[in-house]
Amino acid sequence: MATKPDFRVSYVDFDKDWDDLFCTYWESWKDPVQVTGVLTFAWLSEGGVLEKRSYESAKKDYLDLAISSPDMHWIKVEDRSLIGPGVNCIVAGGAWTQHRKNPFREHHQPTASDQEGIYNLKLPGLGYPVGSERHRLMCEFYAQMLSWRPKMMARPHAHGQALWALPKYRRLGAAQLALDFFLQTTDDLGLETFLEGSSIGTPLYLRSGYVPIVKPVMVFTPPNQNKKPSEDWRHIVRSLHAETISIMWRPPGGVYTEGETIFPWEGKPRSIKL
Repeated sequence: MATKPDFRVSYVDFDKDWDDLFCTYWESWKDPVQVTGVLTFAWLSEGGVLEKRSYESAKKDYLDLAISSPDMHWIKVEDRSLIGPGVNCIVAGGAWTQHRKNPFREHHQPTASDQEGIYNLKLPGLGYPVGSERHRLMCEFYAQMLSWRPKMMARPHAHGQALWALPKYRRLGAAQLALDFFLQTTDDLGLETFLEGSSIGTPLYLRSGYVPIVKPVMVFTPPNQNKKPSEDWRHIVRSLHAETISIMWRPPGGVYTEGETIFPWEGKPRSIKL
């Protein structure tokens, strides 16, 4: 990069920033293409009319969610060296929700054992056609990934929901700045934080005081037991098993000592399991 970046972190102005912010969010999922992104954002990286429709639908739904959720916070990282007419200087961003009380008292998250409710799961955005292989995989993936939350997150906390940077800024500290902003905010509030770390993001989280709790091994069922699943289904399942998700926790202040720090949901420290 010819010019040294001039990074600035701030909260998002939904009226002025949203289009540029969401564009970077979408693009960050495409290099490299991550299978969790393919399930989350229908037709990601496929180009053409379907991806455009999916992008516009997701952009609108996530904005609606952000505006209607006062405890959800979005931040942007700008490279001010890029400022100029018609230039998008947003290069990274993040989002989190602050839960002031137990969020699971009144709401039920679908779990892997809730067979009746699994395939009714809906994410923001267009989504794949209901009943399709990819729709079923999305539902099974999220139902299993969300199932740990009621046990571990049944207290006031902050939940990290998104952290990204455009590819050419990933080794320049843009994502770290966004993460530092988030953690400074939550540390000032004395909050523990949770997140689901991708294989790309986990090393960054580890350096910032997060502790890996578990890497869930997920099970995916072919849509028709009497028929072989498609090559697309097999490819996605193999990729999901290869691109492991880490359930991660960070105590207030990021101070953790193995064997001494108490896990609040267990009431005791963890120990070696043979």
